[in-house]
Amino acid sequence: GFQYALEQMKVLFPDIDEERLAEADTLKKIKDGKLVPYSFPEGQ
Repeated sequence: GFQYALEQMKVLFPDIDEERLAEADTLKKIKDGKLVPYSFPEGQ
């Protein structure tokens, strides 16, 4: 699923920076315009 979506991005945007794209991960979230590790709220 997620890897397939990344492969589609490479096809749609052939000039994309692949190193930058490799930073994408299902366990990250966007905070202040940056990718940061996702963490569960305390107590969960």
